[in-house]
Amino acid sequence: MDTKKIKLPLLISLLLMLFLSSCQDSRLVTYIANIPVTQSLEEWRQTEFSLETARPLERPGKIYVYGNYLFVNEYLQGVHFFDNANPANPVNLGFLPVLANVDIAVKDNKMYLDSYFDLLTFEITDPLNPFLTDREEDVFTFSDYAYFPSYNPNLPMANLDQNPGIVTGWIQDETTEQVANSSGYNYSQLDMMIFSGGISTEASFGTSFLSGPGKAGSTSRFAIYGSNLYALEPWELGIFTIEGETEFLRKIPMQRNAETLYPAKEMLFIGTTTGMITYSLNNPSNPTFLSEYLHWTGCDPVVVEGDRAYVTLATGRTCNGNFDVLQVLDISDISTPNLIKEYDMFNPKGLGTDGELLFICDGSDGLKIYDRTNDLTIDKNQLGHFANINTSDVIPWNGVLIMTASEGIYQYNYTNPANVTLLSLIPVN
Repeated sequence: MDTKKIKLPLLISLLLMLFLSSCQDSRLVTYIANIPVTQSLEEWRQTEFSLETARPLERPGKIYVYGNYLFVNEYLQGVHFFDNANPANPVNLGFLPVLANVDIAVKDNKMYLDSYFDLLTFEITDPLNPFLTDREEDVFTFSDYAYFPSYNPNLPMANLDQNPGIVTGWIQDETTEQVANSSGYNYSQLDMMIFSGGISTEASFGTSFLSGPGKAGSTSRFAIYGSNLYALEPWELGIFTIEGETEFLRKIPMQRNAETLYPAKEMLFIGTTTGMITYSLNNPSNPTFLSEYLHWTGCDPVVVEGDRAYVTLATGRTCNGNFDVLQVLDISDISTPNLIKEYDMFNPKGLGTDGELLFICDGSDGLKIYDRTNDLTIDKNQLGHFANINTSDVIPWNGVLIMTASEGIYQYNYTNPANVTLLSLIPVN
């Protein structure tokens, strides 16, 4: 037998087996997914802005009141402009599309909006003709909530790395990719959390504006004091000067996962998931740490009235709290804030005060109004309860309470606390 004739076929067979084995280490899979529609940073920063035709609310986010005007964030999409000179009949003036916008602040006819990594400044002296005057680039850290506009939560995401840039939207389509057999993924029975876990799924024109800033709700991450704008991110506080042109100054690291900003008494009160932090604004361009009050984990808006701070802690949402309560703090000695009283609530979110009145958005248990005169008996002095509304945040403003809810924007007349009346509802489409 000629052994030389056997060796070549045997070698070919071994190579073929090796090749087939290596091919079986991965496989092609085809499935329906969310596929990003992207735009380069350069293209995105060339966007031209103008007020578009009014559109209905879809997913209202943060609210801001300024003079006779009400601005409502459409979550991650832009800002609705309302003439609110008559709160019983607010007039929808138009919509300013700004991708990835979440927060709003206004002072001296200048509107400040976040958009992805940038801070945008708009001149709004004529609210029907807002125009961009400044863009501070790369002042915000990349954030999932800003990067992912509306998508189908029942489908996985695909082609993320293949499409660099700004995600401006999503399409649902078929996609094919090479998947390692060792991955264990079964796309016909895929756990969607593999793809989506951790991703967060609020007149006479030109004559009613005021000098100075307007007012935000308690869940705002923007605050204005003097000639400075403060923009809060989870682990740092950005500081801008807005005297003349907008200019980024610096960032201050936060010791805790920060959520909300509330300026009062020449201080910044910062709500975090594990406590309230206070900074002095004696030097507004460089706030300095004063004190902190620690509490268990919970979403934590803070408002201040006189020598009292009011804090709501809630379960659910992104901060994984275990208790639903209102806490009343004595801040007469700001170096040592002390808990005076704690009240059980249903699922409290935003809140506000006006004099002796305390307004609480208690989640799906609605709006609750209290006389806060006696810190120890607030729960015994409920003045009103508007139930069956899924509430989020409030702004008390000159006898009118403006409230965000999943149903839309409610406005109430509270000049007579014993008879609070509904003025209007701007409904969600």
